[in-house]
Amino acid sequence: MIDLQDRPIADRIEGVPIPQESRNTIGHDDALQVLFDSFHSGRMHHAWLLNGPRGIGKATAAIQFSKYLLGNPDRDAGAGSFDASRIDEAVHGQVVQGAHPGLLHLTRPWDEKTKRFKTKLSIEEVRRTSAFYGMTAGAGGWRITIVDAANDMNASAANALLKILEEPPKRSLFLVLSHSAGSLLSTIRSRCQRLNLNPLSEEQVVAVLNQLEIQASDADKLNAARLSEGSVRRAIQLIEGTILKEFSLFEGLMAQPAQGRPADWLVVHKIADTLSRRGQEDSYHMFLELVTAWIGQQVRQNSTEAISQLAGWADVWDKAIQSSAQADAFNLDKKQVILSLFGNLFERKMQA
Repeated sequence: MIDLQDRPIADRIEGVPIPQESRNTIGHDDALQVLFDSFHSGRMHHAWLLNGPRGIGKATAAIQFSKYLLGNPDRDAGAGSFDASRIDEAVHGQVVQGAHPGLLHLTRPWDEKTKRFKTKLSIEEVRRTSAFYGMTAGAGGWRITIVDAANDMNASAANALLKILEEPPKRSLFLVLSHSAGSLLSTIRSRCQRLNLNPLSEEQVVAVLNQLEIQASDADKLNAARLSEGSVRRAIQLIEGTILKEFSLFEGLMAQPAQGRPADWLVVHKIADTLSRRGQEDSYHMFLELVTAWIGQQVRQNSTEAISQLAGWADVWDKAIQSSAQADAFNLDKKQVILSLFGNLFERKMQA
């Protein structure tokens, strides 16, 4: 059996353990307890919509509960509190190897021709459930499908999933992961029990980074957690890229009582040169996301300002979003996007 670590897995980060390997989940105890209580009460809904931002650990939580259920199929045998230590070691090993007959994890498939992951979770992937549920159930009879993530499905795949949810096989469980439940078919939402997973706290993000043995200083981990918006994936991307340094320069400029001096523009050009280089596309986009989030924070923190002042910040935010979208659409100069962004920010700060 080929270990999952040797297989292409959509959205994985090189060198970071995959969710299947995790032995516990940080930050989602309440959600796991809801699933646990539902199962042991005998009122387990056949489909759950696990909704929350990207990178907060939805897949890890879904896999953790799947391991528990596959190893403890008797609902009368484990009432109390969810405890990851009760996960059967043999089940854990099978899941890590991608070999457990009771678990089907649907993600965007790998395209051997292009050597890339497909952009959509296709109908062919969803149709794998036919063979999966056609097999004889193993001990305990539970078969679990994780849809990761439902937002990646094309229209055909969504309709195929809906058909299965409307007529679910016996002793089946669907854990449908979503980054934005509102964008899914209303009929899919209506057939699932919704369970919202919250972004992690800064302390929890740091705890996960330590658990994953991410190599970084404590200061960088804390800073990445502060900027991560509760997403471990985002924190790891911040640490592994140049963003922490570039955004620290940005915050330093914005903290000054006056901006736009020649020395400030030297720093701006340094940031723009770094982020516009080939191979820095992810860092470039993340930097823009962080800056627009920072602008939104200014509006929230200064909500008592005059409407004209708030409108000024909103105008800067709108220009940043538009220029970024136009640069992506027409392959425009990324450096110019950053320079224009700082020009608008400096102008806005002078007017404040």
